[in-house]
Amino acid sequence: MRYLLAILFFGALVAIYIVLYLMNKKAPKPEGCEDLKADCDGCKDFACTNNPAHNQVKGE
Repeated sequence: MRYLLAILFFGALVAIYIVLYLMNKKAPKPEGCEDLKADCDGCKDFACTNNPAHNQVKGE
């Protein structure tokens, strides 16, 4: 019985997460926030989405 309640609880948490994620994706961006870019030239962190290497076309 305990395992079933634990599975149902975590299943409910996952379902809530999915519903809220989908609702957030459908929400429109506020006016003036459509194309925001950080004012930096990039750093050594390639995982940063503002790194200029992400904007380069392969082969350049």
